Amino acid sequence: MNLLLRNHSPSLTYDEIRNDDLCIPEELKNSASRIISYANISAEQGRTFLNNLESFRILKDKSIYDPHSRKLLESISKTFFEIYVLVLKRVLSEKNDSRLLQMFLRYCYMDEKLLKPEQVISLYELVDQEHGSEENSTYVITSWLELILNRKKDPSINQFGQDYYEVFREMKKRGQMDDRDKAAYDADTNRRLQHEIDNLLQLGQRLCCGHGGYFPILHSEQINQDITQTLVDNKKISASLNRILEIDFSAFHREIVYSVPEKGIKRELIMIPVMPEIILIPTFGSRGVMWQELTGRVRTTAGRFIFPIFSGVNLDKLMVEVVARFRWELSRTMFNYARNDSYQNSLTGDYSSYIQFYKKNRDLSAEAKEKLKTQIDKHRNNIIEIFTSDYDTWINFEAQGLIRLNKVCREIMFKHCPFSRPVRDQLEKQPLYTQMITKYNNIRNKENRLMQAHFAKLTPHGSPMDPNLTHHLNYSQS
Repeated sequence: MNLLLRNHSPSLTYDEIRNDDLCIPEELKNSASRIISYANISAEQGRTFLNNLESFRILKDKSIYDPHSRKLLESISKTFFEIYVLVLKRVLSEKNDSRLLQMFLRYCYMDEKLLKPEQVISLYELVDQEHGSEENSTYVITSWLELILNRKKDPSINQFGQDYYEVFREMKKRGQMDDRDKAAYDADTNRRLQHEIDNLLQLGQRLCCGHGGYFPILHSEQINQDITQTLVDNKKISASLNRILEIDFSAFHREIVYSVPEKGIKRELIMIPVMPEIILIPTFGSRGVMWQELTGRVRTTAGRFIFPIFSGVNLDKLMVEVVARFRWELSRTMFNYARNDSYQNSLTGDYSSYIQFYKKNRDLSAEAKEKLKTQIDKHRNNIIEIFTSDYDTWINFEAQGLIRLNKVCREIMFKHCPFSRPVRDQLEKQPLYTQMITKYNNIRNKENRLMQAHFAKLTPHGSPMDPNLTHHLNYSQS
């Protein structure tokens, strides 16, 4: 808070300084006007936007909107995102590192009068920090949109589950485009960027917000605590993911057919890790979202998660919910909704059967059935919500030896989301786990011995083993 005190007499109290406009850095004064000027929209559009923004600022309750207020918000939002696109393109083109513009793009900060002075100063100081890390696939929205604009990443799916290329195929069906337009469509960087802003940014903001009264511009009534403490960044994301992987080690592994003919490796089934891409959405919110389980149609591509860049909710809680939904959707996608033997042995197949036929399940006691019925009613028969609640229990309670799940559910979770070896070692003495863990370890150890012998035959004497084969062996010992 040192900037608040700069250039002020030591005799002034904090409350007096807080209400003094001089505590705001000069470049942030009249922020909205400066941002609009940089965007270079028409004078009339700029005046209307500023007038509407002032009308929003003086609303007594910004979370409850009557029809008039709703129309006001729609007008502000529409112009805001037009400004956002113009500013983003110009900032990237000019490599402009202005703190004001970076605050606007990264946090959707617009007007210093919409926030408390200390919140403005906090954002001003935070913007110099690196919140994302491409190495760990965590991106602030500006970095992500730049990758989309430069065609280094494919645009995300829209609200209908269609990616950028599926949108083209849909337009082609409607006669709006034909095959001659495809090359230009694929290469249209402005269209790609607009697709991502219309979908991932705008819809993502609304979903991450997690409550009524959504508004794209950051304002003080959204924020319920010290904003610096609510920042979600790469370090927190990585730590939260790692806490889950220490328990559910296979959450992001996929089985692939691995071939390297020149090394004598032909069609080996191995597991590889595919970590998700995580985008930090500029809003203060209470929800994380599993945006898509794959990128495109290739089954080895990364999923995408989004999180609000500011949140007052425990990040581990949000992460567990997102990973649960990812596991569910990936399982469903991998088996392509097919009702066959493979589906019945999948997570979605086993769990769906468990929920659908629980009343006839002889392995469930009357008490367990009644408890499950209550759980189903609580989640309005939404099977993804029911599974998410059980996965949360699996990670936060069962992994600690705190028994919460019934026998059937526990066996399904252990089969498809097995605990890591350290967790299994701790739980092996628990009567309810002993048999499952002993059987699991015996099978894994036997498979590992066979794999070691098989992979050794594929590795010339004195040569190092192929790194992907080595990883698969290490995975099988986890």
